[in-house]
Amino acid sequence: AAALRMAPALLAAQTAILAETNQWGLLYLTEYSAQNLADSWIIIALMVIFFDFAIYWQHRYFHRNKFLWRLHRVHHSDIALRASSALRFHPVEIFISMLFKSTLVLALGIPFTAVVIFEVLLNACAIFNHANIRLPKRIEKYTRALIVTPSMHRVHHSKVVSDSCSNFGFCLSIWDRLFKSFREKSITQQTDYPLGVNELGYKETQTLLALIKQPFKA
Repeated sequence: AAALRMAPALLAAQTAILAETNQWGLLYLTEYSAQNLADSWIIIALMVIFFDFAIYWQHRYFHRNKFLWRLHRVHHSDIALRASSALRFHPVEIFISMLFKSTLVLALGIPFTAVVIFEVLLNACAIFNHANIRLPKRIEKYTRALIVTPSMHRVHHSKVVSDSCSNFGFCLSIWDRLFKSFREKSITQQTDYPLGVNELGYKETQTLLALIKQPFKA
């Protein structure tokens, strides 16, 4: 949050206001005016779903690209998953992610309302699915059919690489199912499997300064 305050021009919501004011983006090439876009809940709902789809693929790419993974593993280095893990991201990754979202907003002309709803939803879902809780089995079954649950996302934080390369979704669980990255449970077949990143030592995961320096160390 502090990192983003230093670069307000990058904020997706600010970019949405700029796009609405100047009618920039693909949506404005249709018959919609700025007011129609702002008032159309169908467009807003579709754009929120599109944002979730885009963040799913951004997440996958952060795991695939070597430099981006070094940034993203700060998030994965938490060895005990809890709600605060949702806030554990390197400032450079936060900048890159916001730049990606702002680019989408500018290119498509995504309405301000859709951006705000998505940001609130993204943060709420991230805190929920990183929480140290387990839903009752019956509730878990029906909940994860729609959204990512803590048990589903916990597999993604496993130390086992094939586990961490699955369950990339933040909000809707459908993307993992559609693009074959869904994993029901850890490959270890255990319920209490180790979390974190194998290549990091304990000291590299425990202090703010160590986490900031971590991606740039040899």
